[in-house]
Amino acid sequence: MVWFTVELSDKPGSLARMAAALGDQGINIGAIVGIAEDTDGALMLATSDAEGTRKAFKALGLAFEEHDPDAGLDITNHPKVAQGLADHGMGVG
Repeated sequence: MVWFTVELSDKPGSLARMAAALGDQGINIGAIVGIAEDTDGALMLATSDAEGTRKAFKALGLAFEEHDPDAGLDITNHPKVAQGLADHGMGVG
């Protein structure tokens, strides 16, 4: 499973457009984690079709990062996720 990190614009419908682009290609979102703080945020997701996800994101002009599934994924290492947890009085142990 490949994980993708995207930063969506702070505009109504940006998440819906991303999800619709995946849905239009028959791509399922199997896992999702997000954090938002004011206008900043990050969304990490895994889908049923990594190559199709890349194509859909590129067609939207949506910048994304991929995470190596064999290297393991620690979402708390993403700065915005870690800061979001800290801002809400939560930590990682």
